[in-house]
Amino acid sequence: MVIFALMVSHSVFSQEPLRDFFQAGEDNARILTKAYLQPYGEMLGTSLNAGWYNTAKVHKFGGFDLTFSVMNAVAPSSAKTFDVNKLDLSGVNVSGDGIAPTIAGEMESRPSISPDVQGGESASFTLPNGSGNDKLPIPMLQGAIGLPFNTEVMARVVPKMNFGDAGEVSVLGFGIKHSLKNYIPFVKRVPFLQMSVLAGYTDFNSSYGITDGGNMTVENGELGISSGAFTSRLLLGANFPVVALYTGFGYGSTNSDFDVKGTYSFTNDNEQEVSIGPDPFTLGYKTSGFDFNAGVRLRLGFLALHADYTVGDYSVLTAGVGINIR
Repeated sequence: MVIFALMVSHSVFSQEPLRDFFQAGEDNARILTKAYLQPYGEMLGTSLNAGWYNTAKVHKFGGFDLTFSVMNAVAPSSAKTFDVNKLDLSGVNVSGDGIAPTIAGEMESRPSISPDVQGGESASFTLPNGSGNDKLPIPMLQGAIGLPFNTEVMARVVPKMNFGDAGEVSVLGFGIKHSLKNYIPFVKRVPFLQMSVLAGYTDFNSSYGITDGGNMTVENGELGISSGAFTSRLLLGANFPVVALYTGFGYGSTNSDFDVKGTYSFTNDNEQEVSIGPDPFTLGYKTSGFDFNAGVRLRLGFLALHADYTVGDYSVLTAGVGINIR
């Protein structure tokens, strides 16, 4: 299940745009690539901040759970296209209305770019298509154990996995949850009510190979992705024998770097060879803000099934299954 979800998340990538943008010149390629990959950069951080909990209750001392979840972020319609004319490109002309697909979108008819003077470090080409996939599923295996003083610690991990052409992925995260039930008289008096606070940090690393194609020759091409996501939340819930309801409100921030490596060569409109690199640029994406989620957990003995929905700029649907003791 982990391998399948990771392969789906990487399937949104196509090598074509990551190399073909260099035909617009190095500076323009950096601007175009950042606009094209923006939904992926923001969905990645949003997904990593989800899935930390499926109850507001804290494990008793020695209690534990082992849970597998998939967090599936969805891009809004506004993130499926971008306007090339608003990107402040230099030395090139853009055809048509300049509306092009991002990695999350798809368009049959797309604008083209051509040099505004002959020669130089650019060539004429049609902007590449998107994947047509506006979703990004991230799988996670997470464990938690109860400690003294109404506290539990959590760890989440996806060990480094290599998927051949789909690249390499690893995930590591740590979190802590503390119960507030005994501090608030009303909550303390109602057995089924739960309240707690949570903080968690997740680190994601991935690499994806880029090879030759079309007018482009690529040496040692690779897209390296590193992302750090932090979240802090106030959790409220109601725990009954079989069903638990939970909700969380909090603040999250993410920082993702997309490092484009390698050397990229192409032939310009005057049949001259142009080479860019090595390791031309790194793109940074940052997100921050408040969000809210609500969910339900169904417990059947030691087995627990859960699902929740997070409302934000990028919505996230999380679902999972786990073993839960105390």
